[in-house]
Amino acid sequence: MAYKGPEGLWGEPAPEEMDQYALYEVEGNPQLKCWIKNDVLEWMEQTTPTAEGDYLFAVEGAGRLRFRLV
Repeated sequence: MAYKGPEGLWGEPAPEEMDQYALYEVEGNPQLKCWIKNDVLEWMEQTTPTAEGDYLFAVEGAGRLRFRLV
């Protein structure tokens, strides 16, 4: 099932929200960063990834996003 709830950001969060996010580099593209909300990381610990090892997210305005933390 796709995650629906707190978000991840491609851009940097507002300064007053920094403590709510963790920063990750995108593999193969180190200049690209992704900020993932701590609530999402907690959800990932409690759920099972797909058979391929990915997590599925619903992204408003873009559809579904599949990714994995390595």
